[in-house]
Amino acid sequence: MKKIVSSFLAALLCLSLSAPAALAYYGPFDGRTAVSSNMWTGMALGLNNFRRIRDYYPGTYSDVPAGAWYEEGLRTLYERGLTENGGKFGPQSRVSLGEVVSLAVLLHRTYNSWSMPEGMSSLQYALNTGIVTEDQYDDYTAPATRRSFAAIMAKALPSEALRGMNIVMDGAIPDVPMTDPGAQGIYRLYRAGVLEGGDLQGTFRPDNMVTRAAAAVITARMVEPALRQGTTLMNIRSYQVYLDRTGMVLSPGQADRLTATVYPINNLMEQQVSWTSSEPRTAVVDHNGVVTAIQPGTALIIASTPSGTMATCSVRVMDWY
Repeated sequence: MKKIVSSFLAALLCLSLSAPAALAYYGPFDGRTAVSSNMWTGMALGLNNFRRIRDYYPGTYSDVPAGAWYEEGLRTLYERGLTENGGKFGPQSRVSLGEVVSLAVLLHRTYNSWSMPEGMSSLQYALNTGIVTEDQYDDYTAPATRRSFAAIMAKALPSEALRGMNIVMDGAIPDVPMTDPGAQGIYRLYRAGVLEGGDLQGTFRPDNMVTRAAAAVITARMVEPALRQGTTLMNIRSYQVYLDRTGMVLSPGQADRLTATVYPINNLMEQQVSWTSSEPRTAVVDHNGVVTAIQPGTALIIASTPSGTMATCSVRVMDWY
């Protein structure tokens, strides 16, 4: 592995609560940590493992002013035992790639209630679990960019812990094309509400360095879904039509309505949706999207716009008698 030497691996293993530059505790859980091992015994897997175990008070960190934009995130991590016990936090300090790896490992182990095998470094754990790959980064002592932070942290928790809550189309983040090496992780965290853009267009600035303040906010959203942010980013280079559902089951004579939404909404002509049925003998649809079942069978209801974009809903008509 490029530029990774044994002395660095040893240093990474030894990061602890006492190091002011470390965002969180990076060693294995044991009786010496702020979170004792018996607290995790019998606990269900998942986000419930990030339980509140202590209280945060203004002044817990001497360099964190009350009401700072990142204080809520820091409070969330502190109360769950994921940050050092107090003193100075260093909100504007940069975070290294090695520290991001260790933080991701901490989240991964806590979520799964896994212990760190004796003598194993955070980096080796991350390699074993796929959080990072062998040749992903050249130098783990280098500062982490927003791109690399997202790429690593997106693999710290499984998909069920990062469920999509936002519509973020491929290519919709202005400065993150799908060819970007960090696109997969960035889009995953945008869709989960963990990341949000710095402006109305959702600009991410992937090459900017990550500060401890920003890392605290993002990590807090990962462990506490209530903090996640809602956003919608559509690819403005093309129009897309969406239906409120993709399947419908009706009985003969029964009717139900489909709702179509066209993005972006800045073109009135494109909002004129046309409705058709592939099998009018089975089901018909009117100009308002109301589907009426005629006889048993299957039909495809198609919503289309003047530019040719479309969405479909499969309608199954069943005779229940």
